[in-house]
Amino acid sequence: MKTISRRSFLKVSAGGIAAVGLAGCAGAAPTTAPAAPAATAAPAGPAKGGTAVIAIDSDPESLNLGITSGYSAGDVGAKIYNGLIWIDTNFVIKPSLAESWTISGDAKTYTFKLRQGVTWHDGKPFTSADVVYTFQEILGKFHPRSQALVKRMKSIEAPDASTVVITLNDAYAPLLLQLNVFEAPMLPKHLFDGQGDVLKNPANLKPVGTGPFKFVEWTKGATVKLVRNDAYWEKGKPYLDNVVFPIVPQATNRATALETGEADFLSSFYVPLTDVERLSKNANLEQKRGVAFPAIYFMMMNTTTKALATKEARQAVAFAVDRQRIVTQANAGIGRVGRGPFGDGFKWLLDPAVDYTKQYPRDVAKAKALLDGAGVTAAADGSRGKLRLIVDAARAPFITAAQIIKENLKEVGFDVEVQTLERAVMTTKVYTERDFDLTLQSFVSSGDPAIGYHRLYVTTTNKVASTNATGYSNAKVDELFAKAATTPEQKDRAGLYVEAQKILAADLPSLVLYDDDTVNFATKKLKGVFSGIDTRDRWEDVSLTK
Repeated sequence: MKTISRRSFLKVSAGGIAAVGLAGCAGAAPTTAPAAPAATAAPAGPAKGGTAVIAIDSDPESLNLGITSGYSAGDVGAKIYNGLIWIDTNFVIKPSLAESWTISGDAKTYTFKLRQGVTWHDGKPFTSADVVYTFQEILGKFHPRSQALVKRMKSIEAPDASTVVITLNDAYAPLLLQLNVFEAPMLPKHLFDGQGDVLKNPANLKPVGTGPFKFVEWTKGATVKLVRNDAYWEKGKPYLDNVVFPIVPQATNRATALETGEADFLSSFYVPLTDVERLSKNANLEQKRGVAFPAIYFMMMNTTTKALATKEARQAVAFAVDRQRIVTQANAGIGRVGRGPFGDGFKWLLDPAVDYTKQYPRDVAKAKALLDGAGVTAAADGSRGKLRLIVDAARAPFITAAQIIKENLKEVGFDVEVQTLERAVMTTKVYTERDFDLTLQSFVSSGDPAIGYHRLYVTTTNKVASTNATGYSNAKVDELFAKAATTPEQKDRAGLYVEAQKILAADLPSLVLYDDDTVNFATKKLKGVFSGIDTRDRWEDVSLTK
């Protein structure tokens, strides 16, 4: 394999824009959260200094996590900003900018005590005014997912500089889970308030946060560079001097760089599946494999398309598609055939009666019969018309899966045109224009479908990324999701989600193809990478051995 020099590696140009969303992480919320002593005490042991190199696949669309949920933006931004909380690998909610919190008896009012002495990277103090402004003027207006969260808030107030009180319209069980850096990054009011269009603010490209690393430079198509924040509120951290993100669109080059030591870390999102087996055998690499949080890979079906307007027609597609072949060939055997609308990541609410492997086994004859019954009849030559399948050009597994689906649907009479588009174009085509018949997408969620997967199924007119673009609308499903979100006890929520699953398993606006396992790789000289539930977070804990 060709070796690339560090100099040339850092100059590799980018392509595409990351658009995969992350929606919080799991864990049970405590009624009262005390301040964590570890947050202010300098741990002993880890070496200080050095530069960590993290390869990403494309330029972020923005470095303001308050207006984007892009994956590469999260890679960089999670090191620049903080949320009010963070979530560890055991799904436990930990204090971050919020030092502690209390919850009222009716679960509608949350009072947060902010960590004192925290400053923005430009030296200005972080206060409750920043929190209120972030929610009201940025997250509530621009964040692809947190807009819905802010709409649940009756009020958000700052009685003093270190206190924030959030009052909800109704109890909302997953609130704390959504206050992490990806869902609710805190932003500096003084750089946005009164400065015109938020989307055009210079701070979107030259960000200022409270996080462990400060922004230095972004050379489009080449690198993003960060430097340690010497005034970080976690005393003694971060350990690294610098973090550099080379933009490497070529998957093979990313793997090669990891093997040769030109890169130190490669998250599962950027790991070439064809190289997983080889990388796993490399004695110089550490891997973390498994399900960190629920992740589903699915095919949206546009219910406004004539051929897919009925549930019987969509069921026919499910019978036609060889999902095991997709796992084996497109995803290198990593993961499992999808069993239901929420995947298999939510163990506490899975309904054994909903199992796509039993409900929709591959059966071409059954698929044809359903299509005939739905009025999608075949012409004399067996053709049932054309369908357009839109795929992100940066997602190699999806491109392979699309070809398998094309072959499968040809067997039942559909002529499938696979359109491979750059990520930004794909996102616009699917979510804004809704101009597709089929599309392959992925969602990640956390401890509750109300945070992530509801966006795939509830009725929406919002034409933003990571939402329901199928046109599907079922009042009962909407009701069940809404009621579940306001039901405090998990066991009670589970019953509501079970009922929703049964409806969705029949209606099939989207077909979950497979549940994925994450496979992340780091060089063994890199320590402390996996302290947070998301490997992009908590890099204040990361160090390099000498």
